[in-house]
Amino acid sequence: METESLPWREYLERIGYQGLLNNSLECLRELYTAHLRSVPYEMLDSFDGTPPVLGHAESFAKLVHRRRGGNCLESTPLFGEFLRQAGFEVRLVPAQIWKVSGEWWDAWDHLLLIVTVDGEDWLLDVGFLMLTFAEPLKVTEGPQEQSGWRFRVAAEEGFPTVSHQGPDGTWTAVYRYRDEPQQRADYEWIIDFHKSAEDSPLVGTLLCSRNVPDGKLIMIGENLLHARNGRVSAEFIETTSRAEELLRVIFAGHEHMVESAVRTWEKARADRSTRRSLVYRKAEQ
Repeated sequence: METESLPWREYLERIGYQGLLNNSLECLRELYTAHLRSVPYEMLDSFDGTPPVLGHAESFAKLVHRRRGGNCLESTPLFGEFLRQAGFEVRLVPAQIWKVSGEWWDAWDHLLLIVTVDGEDWLLDVGFLMLTFAEPLKVTEGPQEQSGWRFRVAAEEGFPTVSHQGPDGTWTAVYRYRDEPQQRADYEWIIDFHKSAEDSPLVGTLLCSRNVPDGKLIMIGENLLHARNGRVSAEFIETTSRAEELLRVIFAGHEHMVESAVRTWEKARADRSTRRSLVYRKAEQ
């Protein structure tokens, strides 16, 4: 089995974890935090037409040996397999993302982990661009406080749904999931789906993020979001120098990725400018 031959000690070094390994909630929480703060979310290869890697060995080579970031197709299955090898009871399950436009995304194309500890289920997500829980989230009714944020898991329209509460007290869905364990063959279709989806968020825009001690930094094209203490601040990135400055923070410890990320940011901005010019020209005709 490919996972049995993987050098998991190198994975622990990659995420900077030096604690004991056991199937306790404390250990799970520390491993989860270590991964989120050490491995950024990124899809830089998509601009060169390179799809995400799906095999555990391939993901291991990318995230550990090449010290790259990953997305839910790469980071989440690999982290789940590591936890399984470490003695945890783990299920990889599909999720459907709530769009900022106020509707569900067309496909169940996100992946989450459900880890059972002492008979209780906990959600983990190490492959999500946007704000989500920074500590394992217990699958139970009622709000859960995390560093100024309030999350909950509640049944909505027949599915367990993760939501977070805004400063005004309103609950907004993050995603909903199905407790149906997935194997690689169950989610391989996602890559082809995003190649053809007209409004895929994974094509044509630089997307990267990383958990930091005071929250999460999220870059979406020319916009930076900083989620911290229950609030989100936004900044429009006007110059390449500012983009590079922010990318160096997101990719701290991954300096070999910054130059490529800056080129990608510039290319994406130029492409968007070209598309806007074409739209204006058509509108004037």
